[in-house]
Amino acid sequence: MKIAVNLFLASPKSITGAFIYIEDILPALFRAESNNTYYLLGHAETINYFKNQYKNFPNVKYQIFDIRRDVFLNPTVAWKKLIAKLKKDNNLRERIIAEQVSRMLEKENINIYFSPSQTIYPRGLENTKAVTTILDLQFEYFPENFSTIYLEERRRDGQYAVRHSQKLIAISEYTKKTLMDNYDAPRDMMATIYFAPHEIENTPADITLPSEFVFYPAALWPHKNHATLIRALGILKDRFPQLCAVCAGVVKKERLKKELELMAESEGVKERVLFPGYMSGGNLRLIYEKARALVFPSAFEGFGIPLVEAFQFGVPVIAADNTSITEVVDGAGILVKTGDAEALARAIERVLTDNSLRDELIKKGHERAKIFSWEKAARETLEVFNSA
Repeated sequence: MKIAVNLFLASPKSITGAFIYIEDILPALFRAESNNTYYLLGHAETINYFKNQYKNFPNVKYQIFDIRRDVFLNPTVAWKKLIAKLKKDNNLRERIIAEQVSRMLEKENINIYFSPSQTIYPRGLENTKAVTTILDLQFEYFPENFSTIYLEERRRDGQYAVRHSQKLIAISEYTKKTLMDNYDAPRDMMATIYFAPHEIENTPADITLPSEFVFYPAALWPHKNHATLIRALGILKDRFPQLCAVCAGVVKKERLKKELELMAESEGVKERVLFPGYMSGGNLRLIYEKARALVFPSAFEGFGIPLVEAFQFGVPVIAADNTSITEVVDGAGILVKTGDAEALARAIERVLTDNSLRDELIKKGHERAKIFSWEKAARETLEVFNSA
């Protein structure tokens, strides 16, 4: 089988959940079926990045769609793209790329067009079977976090993916349900394929950590409910005077970070709420190794990879009872009512003081972690390709 992989909207400069998924699922697919040939399609910067990553896989080919390449190979196309750019006509540019991609798919007799990052690009491809992975529809449930233009684009892309894919991959049963609820996606066209933990490199750590802390890895969005964790820490401040919260993640809105810092000050825990930014490699490993618990009060998740990472590292999990979180945790952690700081504080206290409970959660987490693997995800993804 020949499979084209749409990487047009992926960028190594934007390490999103979708990008991490791509980095994990692709090598698992390459290993799972060496008789398949994979064609990675995209712009020069992205394709060169993945070419360096996957240079040891003989069943992978690369196709760059870039105006600089067109200048030498097809000046007419390069000129058309330049005009579209000068006119800021993204639809025209997409149509030009669609013509190029369609010719390439036909020439190579490619069976599947796989879009792992939720959006089929370019639109308008003909005579190909599309398989699209949908991570979440967060924008439908928290539209206030996004601009009007962004919302329109995401809704258009989501609806297009449902209408023009032969098969959809949902990363949780919850995501599958949201596709049915919002876009009338037929159940029989969807498969649920779980994520697995991202491999965390064992590089040297250069982060200084508090002596006692809980860990919350999440980008700073309002729906991530950092405020609930800060209020819970305020409730516990006298009972656990050394307890801190390490809140690692990309700062999406600087204004929100300042609001959270002011809240921490008003709760009397200003010095105990840390925002070290996005963590990876040895720093992330060290945090997991030292954390007393993973506290995950988020109000919305398409999956929630940190939950499984915590299971793998033997860190007790405390999380909000909503969306896909309930599904992923499945009895291997403590679930509390979303937004309930007092319930969250009680759960943290239990984990910090009850050693038998802590040991039980660690054991259950290790068992739960066994069902999540990229090898399993790759086998299930290949089944979807074969059924498309």
